[in-house]
Amino acid sequence: MINNQRQKANAFSYDFFLKNHKGLSAIIVTLILILLSIVVATVVWVVVNNIVQGESGRVDVQAKCLSINVEAETVTNASDAGVSPVNYNVVLTRSAGGESIDGVKIVFTNATGGSSYVHTAPGNIAPLATTTVNTGAVVTITNANKVKVSPYFVSDAGEDQDCQVSTEFEFTLS
Repeated sequence: MINNQRQKANAFSYDFFLKNHKGLSAIIVTLILILLSIVVATVVWVVVNNIVQGESGRVDVQAKCLSINVEAETVTNASDAGVSPVNYNVVLTRSAGGESIDGVKIVFTNATGGSSYVHTAPGNIAPLATTTVNTGAVVTITNANKVKVSPYFVSDAGEDQDCQVSTEFEFTLS
């Protein structure tokens, strides 16, 4: 009976767990699997959360863009006649509504569509206002005849986020 009590006492002692490696390894494997599952779930959560937040920011910008319309009214040659490269003046008009914008991007293309030039004009154009943007010397395109105007916003990270809504205007320089 004394031996039986010692066996029961040894069954709950620290030494018993160290000697019984089979039972201990099953517990360790279970704990490792649980910890691994928690780590994988955390990584997946962080990745999905970042993707969803990034996309929601883009959706917010596009929602702002829906109520903004900036159009080119006229495009004129601000350079002396026959001087190359051409320096363009673009008169822009904004319709009513929408939030303040951080600027517009003006894309010049020629009749062949083979080349283009993008001019970024920072600054807000107030609703119902008209402004003139001077492009400076445009050396990367000749014989431009079409301009596309797209407003943009600057994200919290400082990146330009262009509106997908844009307007086009065809012109002929005289």
